[in-house]
Amino acid sequence: MIDGLVHSRLPVWASVDVLVLGAGSAGCCAALAAAKGGARRVLLVERYGFAGGASTGVLDTFYGFFTPGDSPRKVAGGLSDGVVDELDAAGAIRLRGNTYGAGTGVTYNPERLKVVWDRVLAAAGVEVLLHAFVVDAEVDGRGRIVGAVLATKAGLVRAMGRRIIDATGDADLCHHAGVAYEKAGEIEPAQTLTTTFRLSNVDFVAFESAGGKAMLSERMAKADLSVYGLPRRKGSFHAMAIPGCASTVAARVADVDATDPRSLSAAEAEGRRQAYEYERFVRAEIPGYGESRICGLSVWIGVRETRRVYGEYRLTRADALGSRRFGDEVLLCGAPI
Repeated sequence: MIDGLVHSRLPVWASVDVLVLGAGSAGCCAALAAAKGGARRVLLVERYGFAGGASTGVLDTFYGFFTPGDSPRKVAGGLSDGVVDELDAAGAIRLRGNTYGAGTGVTYNPERLKVVWDRVLAAAGVEVLLHAFVVDAEVDGRGRIVGAVLATKAGLVRAMGRRIIDATGDADLCHHAGVAYEKAGEIEPAQTLTTTFRLSNVDFVAFESAGGKAMLSERMAKADLSVYGLPRRKGSFHAMAIPGCASTVAARVADVDATDPRSLSAAEAEGRRQAYEYERFVRAEIPGYGESRICGLSVWIGVRETRRVYGEYRLTRADALGSRRFGDEVLLCGAPI
């Protein structure tokens, strides 16, 4: 945390009712809820050039709307339904059957989702500041977080808020403010990181005729690791909401501290290397993929967990499996652990 005297020399870029840091799905929905709930001025800050976080920069499927299993029921809606409705109106979604026990997935065109978030946020009156990175927290004499220091193209600026929501994913503001947390990997191994990629020119008719997902799983399980440098013999390859294109969750980069710049930089390079090894494998070994090519890599490597802030309560496995309800709940999710 930078000394308060240094903060005072920085210009105040904005002073708002609600300041939301991080415009992933959580941050976007928090900003929408604040605006629709009557907050007069809501500022949503994002480090990239678009909203959506992992939903637009890394992935292409929403889970959690439906219960797991082979007979899914839709159990979640609310603000997120409005986003999916906008995607549906643009012809940019397809429902994907039960995958890895998660129930029906809503697969969408992530490029279209960027525009949908622009429109939905603007319609709600949310002010969005892109290309702004949280680099410090401003804490008052009582220990309350009252603002954030942001790195922008105009230099360092301050954003102040009566209420502040840290939706950065890595708890960046909490970290800079000295809030207590544990780091993934300190107690037990952290989840791995994944560079996702998209393949164009896939012949799905030939793929399905050759056995589809079952065939893919079988051939991946038998992949010759002396020929292909695959980190694992598994992975999800599925049709996108774009004809002839497939999206993947296959690469696996382990033993990474994603809050360490050097470790994260090395992981980015390794994830890209793995992506092209998978391309080489499917082009040679999987019917329907012989003429495919990588047409896009995730904007950044997908990070599953870093800092876990010690909050007022920690959700437990028993809570999730028992479908426990809380009086102050703000969301529902139908996906499994």
